[in-house]
Amino acid sequence: MVTIGILESGTGLSAFLADSLPESLRQRVDLCPAGCLPKGEKADLLVVSPDLRREEDSLPLTCRALLVPGRLSPLAGEMTASWAVSYGMSPKDSLTLSSLGEEKMGLVLQREVVTLSGDCLDCQEFFLPRGDHVSPLYVLACAGVQLLLGVPPEEVELGTRN
Repeated sequence: MVTIGILESGTGLSAFLADSLPESLRQRVDLCPAGCLPKGEKADLLVVSPDLRREEDSLPLTCRALLVPGRLSPLAGEMTASWAVSYGMSPKDSLTLSSLGEEKMGLVLQREVVTLSGDCLDCQEFFLPRGDHVSPLYVLACAGVQLLLGVPPEEVELGTRN
């Protein structure tokens, strides 16, 4: 079981990930609010929500890998992580959108990303159906979680909970 801590102010990203991660991954992960991680436990992956409002008592946290919105990347310096991957709309982010159409959205890895198992994903572009997902940043976070869990880019998908 992979422990994924979620650092957020509300529950929007947690709910989106619980609904959007493919069923095959939901069975392998434990989504946990970062504040509920047992003291001293190191999360395998810590995901920072794009809507996070800074809460000093939530920091510092420890994780193997950190998935953080580029605009909040200064938080990475306050946490203990082996590596960090940024996501967002900036050309500086590791995972970003290349296009946003009515039917599909293009996601691009702009630099190499190391997965939790130690594999290296090369720079590339892949596409997801747009569906009715309203937050491109949540979609990027969901894709980033899948990539870091070792899902090949061409197999990244947005599942729906029944």
